[in-house]
Amino acid sequence: KGVRMRPVERGNRPEDENGNKIEYAHYGNARSELINRLGEYCSYCEMPIKNAPAVEHIRPKTFVPDMENDWGNFLLACNYCNSLKAQRCAVPEDYFWPDKNNTFMALQYSEGGLVNAADDLNVAQRIKAQATIKLTGLNNTPANKASDKRLESRRLSWKRAQLAKLRLLNNNYEAFREQIVDTAEAIGFWSVWMT
Repeated sequence: KGVRMRPVERGNRPEDENGNKIEYAHYGNARSELINRLGEYCSYCEMPIKNAPAVEHIRPKTFVPDMENDWGNFLLACNYCNSLKAQRCAVPEDYFWPDKNNTFMALQYSEGGLVNAADDLNVAQRIKAQATIKLTGLNNTPANKASDKRLESRRLSWKRAQLAKLRLLNNNYEAFREQIVDTAEAIGFWSVWMT
């Protein structure tokens, strides 16, 4: 699979052994193919999903029922992002989407695992980036939601990435670079590692 970087690439609708496009009778049936293509990571916060990832509807099925079983409307999401996003994105153009936009360019990751709108965005892009952060609660702190472990996990990833960078300066070998990639794959949060 290799490391997934932004944007998330879901690919075209899967085909059966005869080359026919698969039609999903239920969106949950797409989970295994999404995992195969995206890995077991949240498409929004980039956290590894230890339990069954949710098949997330980009356009909520209550707003667009015709897209409930549409491959192009699916991503994987952790419980936090999926439940916070829920039914809140009535106008998709108001947000950056990990399968359509390079959200690494719109969202800025900084020390402490913080996520903000990137500094070099124009006013309209900044508003869109802030809406994207709010949509899935990427700026939530434990004080906002005690059960939300995403910030703490990003903080830990940030510390590990900083330490790996320092070690790389003294051990700039291909094997050590491969170890860094393996570590990033294991703990997720690609944007932190890229930063």
